[in-house]
This record gives sequence, C-alpha cells and structure tokens, in this order.
Amino acid sequence: IGATYFRELYRQKAQGNNINLQSQQYVDNIADDLLNPTFTSFIARDLFAPEQKFSVGPYTYLRDRGYSFEMALNDNTQGVLNKRLKDYVADETAANIPLMFYHTVITRDGKMMIIGTQPLRFMMHPPLADSAQAAPIADAVDFTTFFARQDPYNLRILTALRMNATFPVVLPNVWLPSTPVIDVMDGGLRDNYGVETSLRFLSHMQDWITQNTSGVLMVQIRDRMDGGWENPYESDNMTGNAVKPFFLLQNNWYKLMDYFQSDMATYFVSNSGYPIHRVTFQYIPDKEENKAALNFHLSQREKRDITASLKSKHNQQGFSKVVELVKNPQSTVPAAGGGLPQAQHGPQTSH
Repeated sequence: IGATYFRELYRQKAQGNNINLQSQQYVDNIADDLLNPTFTSFIARDLFAPEQKFSVGPYTYLRDRGYSFEMALNDNTQGVLNKRLKDYVADETAANIPLMFYHTVITRDGKMMIIGTQPLRFMMHPPLADSAQAAPIADAVDFTTFFARQDPYNLRILTALRMNATFPVVLPNVWLPSTPVIDVMDGGLRDNYGVETSLRFLSHMQDWITQNTSGVLMVQIRDRMDGGWENPYESDNMTGNAVKPFFLLQNNWYKLMDYFQSDMATYFVSNSGYPIHRVTFQYIPDKEENKAALNFHLSQREKRDITASLKSKHNQQGFSKVVELVKNPQSTVPAAGGGLPQAQHGPQTSH
C-alpha cells in the first residue's frame, strides 16, 4: 500500500505537480486510521443495514466493509489512489514509473493470482530447466488474461490493494467473476515477503539482465524478527493440547515460509551468473513488549517506534549500501546491512 502511494506521488511530481516526496504529510497520510471506518461499516452496514450498492464504470457492486476500507484509504491519501489499472498501462509500458505486481491467493487451490498492467503469463510457472523437461503445472494465474472478457483493466487500484491485504475476518474475501466463482485473500499466505515472485521474475529475465545490466539490487522491507523462541505457542489445558498441532502450524507458518524462501534465494544468488545484491530493512522495536501491532490503526507511540527503527545500525548500513550501489553499480559493497538482524530477545540463532 505504501509503495503504491509513493509511486503515485512520484508519478504526479514527474508530471509537473508541486510535490515534495519527503514531506511528513505523506507519512502521516499513509499511517492514518483504517481500522475504525472498516469496523464501523462491519457493524452498521454488513450486519444490520439493507443492501447498498456502488458503481465503478458500468459495473455495480455491493457495499461492505471492504468498500469502506477502500474509501477510508482513498480519503486518507487525498484521492490520489482513486485510479484504475488502465490508468497505469502507458506509464508502466514506457518505464516512466516502476512496474508493480499485486498478488493474492485463490482459496480454492492455493494458486497465486498476479495482477499487473503487463502480460504476465510467463510468471505462471517456474522456467523450464531444459527442453526435455516436462512442462511444470501452473501454480499462478495472470489476472488480466484469465478475465480478459470481464474488462480486467477496469479494476480499481484501491481494490487491488485491498485484495492483496485481505486479512481473515478483518476484510471480506473478494469474489471474482469466474465459473465456478473463486474468491481470493491475503497474498501473504503464499509469499509474504515477495521472494518467490521476485526470483521467478529474475529467472525468466536472466538472459536480458545479463546482456543489459550490471546486476540486480533486491530491496526487502520486513516487519518480523528472526527467532521467536521468546513467544512460542503454548497450552496448559487438555483442549489446548488437543488443537495444538493445528495452531502450532498456524503460529509458525511465516517462519516455515521464511526458511524455505531463504534457501531458494541462497541457491539462486549463488548460481545466477550475474551480481545480485540484497538489502533488507527491518522494523526493530526499541523494546519487544512495545512492538507495534499488525494493525490498521497505529498509536502515536507505535508510529514513533517505527520511525526510530530507521535509525538502527542495521537499517543505516542498508541505506549506505543502497546509495553506494546506485552511485557505483559495479561496486562490491560489503554485505553488512544486507543480511537479516538476529532477534534482540531470547536465544540467538545462526543463519
């Protein structure tokens, strides 16, 4: 959500609008409350109010708390994200702005659905190792191709963002016009940090990258620490022990994903044939007990803690590394700042 907002501000500045991209105003806008409007709608509209509808172009939809979330985000960002997918085709094609993918997970079979302005059919499966290898089964769906007859470029950017952030219960799953109807939810269930999507893109583009660039810089922004021994899933009653296997998997889902994707990235970087620099920016709370919640409403203390985290030694090293690589793409910058910091509390783990 933040990246989309910043990209649109950059786009407007490039078009001649008087915008200071470093203004505190935009930080305040993107960090404004989204939770209260969403839950107010859930109580007042989803549960008790009669059906109400809204239109996007020639199409009509039901209002629900998902729509309220979108409108709250639209109000917080002063309407600059009230665009449709079609509005970005020309600028992305001409590389006036960065290409951006939004992905969600199809609940029916766990496939990733990737939304973008460009043809993305090449992203639907891993690249073939050789011509004799059997074609792999597609594990992703290109939104604009799959719904080519349903006017896919009419999709609101606000809706694409909401689809990508459909956290269970808080926001409703999004139903899509297929037969049978499929619904999608939070893309983080499949690729929370974008590693799988990034590596697949690089794999398909590696010949072009080798011929036309001096290498790749991968920047990752994380909100979770390594470790986790200090906050395990524990239960001290019979019912809790009975359901522990299920909740244990749920509690460790992102850690399992992280371990697997870290392996994927290590193998790829080691065998890519061109330089790949990785820089990670990590939210590191001042105190673990004061860590900002995963929430659409942040307190002033939590906002200050997140801002202060930018000044941590790890993140400052990351900034220095990015600046050096931008100034000198051929530079072999030391890895400091590129790895992940260890957990600040509890037993330390190596990786």
